Amino acid sequence: MKSVGWRGGGPLANRNYAPFLLGAFISSLGGWMQMVALSWVVLQLGNSTFVLGLLGFVQFIPVLALGLPAGILADRVDRRRFLLGVQGTATALAVALAAVQIAGWATVPILLAFATANGVVNALNGPTWQAFIRELVGPEQLRQAIAINSARFNLTRIVGPAIGGWLLVTAGAGACFAANAISFLAVLGALTAIRPPRRVAPTDRAVRAAGGMGVVLRAPQLRAVLLPAIGLAILALPYSNFFPAMARDVFGRGAGGLSLLLTATGIGAVGGAIISGLPFVARRPGTALALLEIVTGGALTAFAWSPSFPIAIACIVAFGAAVIGYLATAGATLQLASPPGMEGRVLGLWMIVNSGLVPFGSLAIGALAEAVGVRGALGAAGLGCLLCGVLAAFTTRRMTTRGRPLPA
Repeated sequence: MKSVGWRGGGPLANRNYAPFLLGAFISSLGGWMQMVALSWVVLQLGNSTFVLGLLGFVQFIPVLALGLPAGILADRVDRRRFLLGVQGTATALAVALAAVQIAGWATVPILLAFATANGVVNALNGPTWQAFIRELVGPEQLRQAIAINSARFNLTRIVGPAIGGWLLVTAGAGACFAANAISFLAVLGALTAIRPPRRVAPTDRAVRAAGGMGVVLRAPQLRAVLLPAIGLAILALPYSNFFPAMARDVFGRGAGGLSLLLTATGIGAVGGAIISGLPFVARRPGTALALLEIVTGGALTAFAWSPSFPIAIACIVAFGAAVIGYLATAGATLQLASPPGMEGRVLGLWMIVNSGLVPFGSLAIGALAEAVGVRGALGAAGLGCLLCGVLAAFTTRRMTTRGRPLPA
């Protein structure tokens, strides 16, 4: 694929994409504050690594049921209006969660119920959100826009947990949840203000009738992206669910230690977003994906067995760069490979792989951690991810993209 330069301002000069990006940035800050507080409160109330795994399970399991239907919706609805409705629902949930925590009614079952509801909202939001980026900037600037969006999201990994950790210590979890509710006003305002260009409806009736699964089954290069991601999703992506246990039980740190781990992931993740926009990655996405999965597994293994907290921070920075570089590269490659008008369906399947399978990894790692400790469980997961990356190197090395949909 010919690399698209950053001349002319790129996506940031787009009058629709820029306010969308700013609103998303502010909203993501609130989301990370809530994540820090929610995982910490659940650990304190449940006092179990398995409960942390269960929290990850209920947050992501809705994607399995809703990922493909949500992708089909993304191809059929007015995306801006749909996102307004979904984000409005998320705002209401955030307000209710803050009220429950401040009133002192929070219990593990209640918090898990809120996490499940948020999982449903995120499952409905995901494919439309990603497809909407292409709608705003067009295919020519898509890889740049996805890299910028990934950098935006992961920059909030640095700032959000830091603010969340401070707010958790000084004002309590209720303040974190309330801050998240307020932050939604930014993305709602951006979605209200922007006016995206008119979408082009799909013209290939055979592809449109096949549905998302039919597209993937007939497109070897789409499968080459999705199949290796299964191992990474199950073994590596549940990582943050176990940060509270690593911070408290392994390194003897409190909520501040949890915040530092999340911030370190964000620092690495910004680098991963930059990596995903490099010309080499655009030309050889298959090779890049395999290498990034190998580094992800190796860094997770090293983190699990780090002899000190500073070394663990360094390992998690490398992990963040590799895992986010992988996810951003895979997402951009899939969108560029999707037949016109089918982005939502393909992204729905991508959500099933990179989010819908995470709950099973979360439960499995949580159960293993109860038996062998959190170090052993994360170390085993890291080694498994590394092996998946080695296997992927043999299946994706010839995959290329040319800036146009790949043949089905």
